[in-house]
Amino acid sequence: MRAFRYGFLILIAALAAVPGAGQGLAITQIDTERLLFGQSVRLYLSAPGAAGTESPDVEVWESGEGGEWAPRPVTAVSRGINDAEGIAFFFLLDNSGSMWTGLDGREGAPTEDQRMTHAKAAARAFLAEASRQGRGKDRIGLGVFNTRYWKAADPVGDFERISRGLDEIRKPATEDAYTELYLSLDRALADFAGVPGRRALVVLSDGENFPYYIRTGKPNPETGTRTTGPEDVVERAAREGITVYVVRFGNEKDPSLGDAAVRTGGKVFDASNRDELAAVYSTIRADVLAEIAVDYRAGMAPGSRRNVRAVLRDREGREFSSERYYYAGTVLGWSRDLPGWYYLAFLLVPALLWLALLVFKLERETTEAGLRLLYGPSGGGTRVFTLNSPQTVIGSSDAADFTIGGNPSLKERHATILFDERQNAYTVVGDGNLTVNNREVERKRLEPGDVINMAGTVVVFDDALVKKTPKGRLPQPSRRKSQ
Repeated sequence: MRAFRYGFLILIAALAAVPGAGQGLAITQIDTERLLFGQSVRLYLSAPGAAGTESPDVEVWESGEGGEWAPRPVTAVSRGINDAEGIAFFFLLDNSGSMWTGLDGREGAPTEDQRMTHAKAAARAFLAEASRQGRGKDRIGLGVFNTRYWKAADPVGDFERISRGLDEIRKPATEDAYTELYLSLDRALADFAGVPGRRALVVLSDGENFPYYIRTGKPNPETGTRTTGPEDVVERAAREGITVYVVRFGNEKDPSLGDAAVRTGGKVFDASNRDELAAVYSTIRADVLAEIAVDYRAGMAPGSRRNVRAVLRDREGREFSSERYYYAGTVLGWSRDLPGWYYLAFLLVPALLWLALLVFKLERETTEAGLRLLYGPSGGGTRVFTLNSPQTVIGSSDAADFTIGGNPSLKERHATILFDERQNAYTVVGDGNLTVNNREVERKRLEPGDVINMAGTVVVFDDALVKKTPKGRLPQPSRRKSQ
């Protein structure tokens, strides 16, 4: 009887979802990971209109900004990719004060009746389902928000870690109990960026956005006067290639959140208790598993923004279409397709330059140890930053020692350079999206010429001062910033 009820709830959740753009077809995610070195883009399609069609007929068209649509060659159409490769989920859970009231909004409700209790139970049911059916390939991350934002865990296959993160959620103090929805969603998208494969961010909220700074006139304790809206979230999701699914858990609903989710390729669901929440989560996972992956050869239209149109025909000849856009960057922003040999040379030149950096290590005489900024999304020439402090924080925050703007994937405190006076050595430390000489690291002792890549911002370490400064001595600290 319980299984029948649960299945019925899943059916209701699927029928109650607000669909994405297009009748019978929606582009849910555009994956550009293989764009630079393979000129290949993958579309993930939600295609209920093609249910039962083993090999659907799919066309892909592209256009640059304001340009004409041109057909692109499709290289593969696959079902079951998400089941084979696994899905990365990021749960963003509302921890505002109203989540600690009863399902009817009543203050002082018993713990078992509180919305947070129902939300945690539904999340654990999803963890159990993913553990049982995902064969260890799914990864799940967790973020929590109110006035503040807390990333409890990056997407991992260790679901016990996520369960422990749920255990650590506590009722917030009054000043922290507001719903800073869009700013937190934007920060969660930034934390989720860089995870490979199919990415689905699921946000649960029981209320409307409460921009703390605008409503109270006081700076947010974490982000100051920064504000974010629905358009910013849609744009961030497009740049990072992430689908947003929204679960509205209460009578108060943000008027713009649902539309923003649909524009990212996602859906909107309503739920009122733990069983309905669990059914919604199962529906989202089932929808993603049923998607079709379409690989195609991208065009070389001018500009960084590309528009994509997918056209699908079923066995009865019915036609469905959906449009989205993605950002290719200016590297591939040419006005026409390049000949094969020329394109190969175009790829080899930066590869050879990168190899030269690794081989020759850029060892040149300087008077101080420092970092040379070789590449940042904001452009500009090479810059040198002096390392003359026991701890140097690099990130996008104004509070960092080296603030680097223009890279939305750079965390507020992305990496830290530590100086060991006893060993006269420098060590880089980071918690994700950090490589040294093309190898992912969390901690590494730096050597002269090491190439550090922080989510696309590239610097080279120069240790001349390490050789010239006597042990136990360190110059007075200074503060440098790059915008």
